[in-house]
Amino acid sequence: MDELEVFLRLAFAGLGTIMACLTLASWARTREPKVLLAGLGFGILATEGLLLAGEVFTDDAGGLIGLPLMVGLNFLAMVFLYLSVLKR
Repeated sequence: MDELEVFLRLAFAGLGTIMACLTLASWARTREPKVLLAGLGFGILATEGLLLAGEVFTDDAGGLIGLPLMVGLNFLAMVFLYLSVLKR
């Protein structure tokens, strides 16, 4: 694993976590359901980032996260983010 890949995995985990925390803090103040959906979407992206970052610190050649799980998490995050911007 090269240095750029390590940096990108850690950056993805960090940014996902920051966005999830900020969005959920905003939801705690407003109690707007759409903000909660966005927070859940960012939380799923943060979880995926943490799983990817976990591979940096393990010697497991197979990895902690497989392609089907990664695609599923991305799809679920996109669904939550889409629902958060849907007009009603």
